Amino acid sequence: MPVGLSSLSQVCRNLAQQVSAGINAVDRSRVDVLLGTPAAAAPADTDTNHRLNLFFFRFEPSGFDADLLPGETWLLRMHCLATPFCVDENPIPAGENDLRVIGEVLRHFHEAPVFDLDVDGDSFRIQVIFLTLGLDQLNQLWSTQGDTPYRPSALFEVSLAPVIPRTPAVPAPLAGALGLGIRARMDAGTEGIVAGPPEVPAQAPDTSREDWLPALCLVDGTRCLQSAAFAVGSPELATFAPQAWVAGDPGSQVSLRWERWDAATGWQADPPSPPFPVLDAAIDPDDVAGATLQAVTLPFVGQPGQMVLYAERSVQRFDGVTLTLRSNPVLVSLYTVAP
Repeated sequence: MPVGLSSLSQVCRNLAQQVSAGINAVDRSRVDVLLGTPAAAAPADTDTNHRLNLFFFRFEPSGFDADLLPGETWLLRMHCLATPFCVDENPIPAGENDLRVIGEVLRHFHEAPVFDLDVDGDSFRIQVIFLTLGLDQLNQLWSTQGDTPYRPSALFEVSLAPVIPRTPAVPAPLAGALGLGIRARMDAGTEGIVAGPPEVPAQAPDTSREDWLPALCLVDGTRCLQSAAFAVGSPELATFAPQAWVAGDPGSQVSLRWERWDAATGWQADPPSPPFPVLDAAIDPDDVAGATLQAVTLPFVGQPGQMVLYAERSVQRFDGVTLTLRSNPVLVSLYTVAP
């Protein structure tokens, strides 16, 4: 019975498929990209196909997981040794074919060092970084491969690769507001701390930067909101009809996206809205009457939970990677009143 797929193995297999597709060969089918040790990949005398072996041999923590919970995805750095095992092709000897293949691997990762992949339904961004392999490390590594002769190789760091837990932790809800209560009595009391929604400041995104972020708030009547809380079934919730106010570079395209939270599944993202152009360069709570507003609908109203609204825009980076840039979050919390 084969061993089940792991998130790390999916990253390694996806990397092998990308390398196989990126090698500039007349006949790519004659270059087999393998996962394993160099000793296992060495071809026999009767083999006619070239081989490129990817040997993942070192796994390290990312350095950003000091407060990581057991149910949260763990990100690792992996070291990968790329080694070609080519065969003679008259008049090109195997040694020259080795150099051709390793050169293509270096070219591919130089041109496309960052790529996205889906692992178990989640999207991750992986980066491949070229590393230096010292002579002592080189000798130690190849001394473990039996009688396999040394071939020209390149060392890469693959990061950050996910280790996805079988039972993921449910992320906590967000805080909608902060409050402060002061009492002069020494005995215990039942007074609660009343916290109102935070005041929305005037915002004008710096659109001189290519990676500028949209500004966002909700408008309910004449009020600007970045956080709101309602009791489920309350008259205030029934009459709440917010609209989104987005500011940025006029004429640029943005979309609105809700994320919703409940105690069973945590945060889940809804599909984005159809794109629309930004018309306002700034958000000024004192000038709500002149705002250009977009209609929005709360994802749910009949149960307790939270929802966060973002304005998103996409920009293509110099290396061809498309980045999604998000505005500030706007939080709406629904709660039940204790009997």
